[in-house]
Amino acid sequence: MHRHNNTVLAAVSFGKYTSKVPPTMSQTLSPSSSVTGPPLSQEAFDYLWHSLDACTDHGNYTHIQQRDLDYSFENENEETTSLQIERFQIKSQQDSISDLLNPIIPQSTASSMSPDSQTGIIGSSTASSPYNDTITSPPPYSPHTSMTSPIPTVPSNTDYAGDYGFQISFSQPSKETKSTTWTYSESLKKLYVRMATTCPVRFKSQRQPPAGCIIRAMPIFMKPEHVQEPVKRCPNHATSKENNENHPAPTHLVRCEHKLAKYTEDSYTSRQSVIIPHEQPQAGSEWVTNLFQFMCLGSCVGGPNRRPIQIVFTLERDNQVLGRRAVEVRICACPGRDRKADEKAALPPSKQSPKKIGSKVSYGTEITTIVPGKKRKLDDDEDSYTLTVRGKENFEILCKLRDSLELSSMVPQNQVDRYKQQQVEVNRQWLSVVLARESKNKLMKRKTKPGKVIKRPA
Repeated sequence: MHRHNNTVLAAVSFGKYTSKVPPTMSQTLSPSSSVTGPPLSQEAFDYLWHSLDACTDHGNYTHIQQRDLDYSFENENEETTSLQIERFQIKSQQDSISDLLNPIIPQSTASSMSPDSQTGIIGSSTASSPYNDTITSPPPYSPHTSMTSPIPTVPSNTDYAGDYGFQISFSQPSKETKSTTWTYSESLKKLYVRMATTCPVRFKSQRQPPAGCIIRAMPIFMKPEHVQEPVKRCPNHATSKENNENHPAPTHLVRCEHKLAKYTEDSYTSRQSVIIPHEQPQAGSEWVTNLFQFMCLGSCVGGPNRRPIQIVFTLERDNQVLGRRAVEVRICACPGRDRKADEKAALPPSKQSPKKIGSKVSYGTEITTIVPGKKRKLDDDEDSYTLTVRGKENFEILCKLRDSLELSSMVPQNQVDRYKQQQVEVNRQWLSVVLARESKNKLMKRKTKPGKVIKRPA
């Protein structure tokens, strides 16, 4: 057995190594693993001791912790090998163990090691670590960890007045016609506006919001299958020179003619919006009016593409929503016509106006021969029926029909047949007179020469 002890301070042992190697086993060891001489030379011990003295500030760190690590190995033979290890940790109240052992052990971060090397160093159990410091693995990688967006993936379109009573309004034009540039339907809560024309939007709040508030106008799709897509202009209108010269945001659908308008595009959701500062109404006015433009038709392919859209107006301060109002917008070529058509289609079927009957009416004469039939038998059918009629005029018409049917049932059948024959003779006489007049007119047209007028006797 070979034993080597080094004395550090009084009654303090720095290193202790004990081994007992049988002769047969030492012969089989490789040169790299065999023990030849003392395990720690005097030069190595002096170097470690001076480095330890320098990093502990010349002995000021005296808090020493000892933890025993038991290890034993026994062979079936009588000759055994025993290994006893004692480890010490020197730490202070402020500095970490990695800072203390910096001159002795080079530092290595968890990011520079492979997972396999970290497993070998840390071990499979935390109880086997000789130190109290806990090494944790880095958090899982996410491509959006460092990205923060003030706009959520699915923006809310719920009206929210907030603590300050945020409201918007659309004043009706003085004269609404089919060629009006914009109009608002109160029943449908929908704005109809022509492309690239100014539309006044009025804002107000019941209470004065804090200074630095802004108003954001952002278009979104209404249907759930399209709500995650950002609303942009179609490539045709976005790349044309019309309405795009010297404009900072040619791809934005919504524009504002405010001098301090700022056009933003979120880097995470790619949603585009226009921001204007919140202003107080002028003296004697209740609303603050701003002019907005909508730069693409609702039917443009590559843009809205016939998908209904909404404009969400939000009152914000430091990316916090203080109020929200949403309005459906239809960008079309004829706002007045489309508004009337949508309002008419939204009415219940009973309130819709009846279809107009054509003005052209054709008249004809039909001559039928009446053959006397058998007498009607009304004695077998004496049951009474009730019919519900809506409207007094319809009721009176049905009453006349009922009276006529009752009276006709009281007339003898021979008189009914005689009356029908008289009507047939009257129709024949009237038809013969009409045919005679038509034939006479045709004959007169044939005899009349061009340029000569024939005066008819009075």
